[in-house]
Amino acid sequence: MLAASISIVLFVLSLTNCKTKSDSDDENLLLLAAVASQRVCANSAFTGTTVVNSTATLDTNTDCITGMTSSMSSDLPAWIRNNFKCAVGSVSGSNYVFRSQNIPNNKSYYFGSNSPMYEALGSGQKSAGNNQISSQCLVYSIPSSPSEKLTNKTGTQSGYVSVGITVNGLAIFNNAAAPGDTLASEVQTFDQYNGHPQSSGVYHHHSQPLNVSNNNANLIGILLDGFPVYGQKCDNGTADPGNDTIPTVDSNHGHTSATVLFPSGIYHYHYGNDTTAGTNTLIGSQFHGTPGTVSN
Repeated sequence: MLAASISIVLFVLSLTNCKTKSDSDDENLLLLAAVASQRVCANSAFTGTTVVNSTATLDTNTDCITGMTSSMSSDLPAWIRNNFKCAVGSVSGSNYVFRSQNIPNNKSYYFGSNSPMYEALGSGQKSAGNNQISSQCLVYSIPSSPSEKLTNKTGTQSGYVSVGITVNGLAIFNNAAAPGDTLASEVQTFDQYNGHPQSSGVYHHHSQPLNVSNNNANLIGILLDGFPVYGQKCDNGTADPGNDTIPTVDSNHGHTSATVLFPSGIYHYHYGNDTTAGTNTLIGSQFHGTPGTVSN
């Protein structure tokens, strides 16, 4: 009976993998059920071959780890389709769905010294114990039409596996550190691209990913409520970096204005100082809109 059930799941997965566009609602329910029991997030039909640190290398064609699937479906909006990679993106009803192994496309101390992707920590940095990067099965369901939530806002420290995904397929974490620590002190454990893994190997960014944005106006990713997050500066709706400015933002690092990707204007977050964290983060203590879901 078990073998038959597995065969059915694999058959469904092989059919859905043939689609050039996104999952239907029925397919998505089947896929999410399979995720819970089969970890289908990490196989060739979804996010690719499970990454093993000791053999991990960078594929220069995709700019992702070799064997990982980097695919954005044709019905995603251009701002996602043309900027996101190292994950599988699709549309399901009124949500964007991202599936990710969550493996960085940069070298890191946290791949381990026997990995081709290993890089020593920089001056003043220290290790986050024995934590090492490991392949995950993160599935995000993010509203495609985000709406502002002016009252009863949802806290970013409400037990979410991740509060967003970067353009290179990595988890964004909130402005809090592990209990008993402060994020300001955890900064010392970031690798040379401002990321580190927690105890179960989930590599993540509280800070700007330095291979994506470095105190500029680059798009960093999308947060769980559907609003985009940018670097420290705002492009103010022009492609000329000479016009970029550090904006005045609310307590959660956001404001509403035009950007190159959203010429009609949109609420969006910026990497900036956070009083709760005592250092710069990608989001404050609350979501501006209603967050979707994320599982691992």
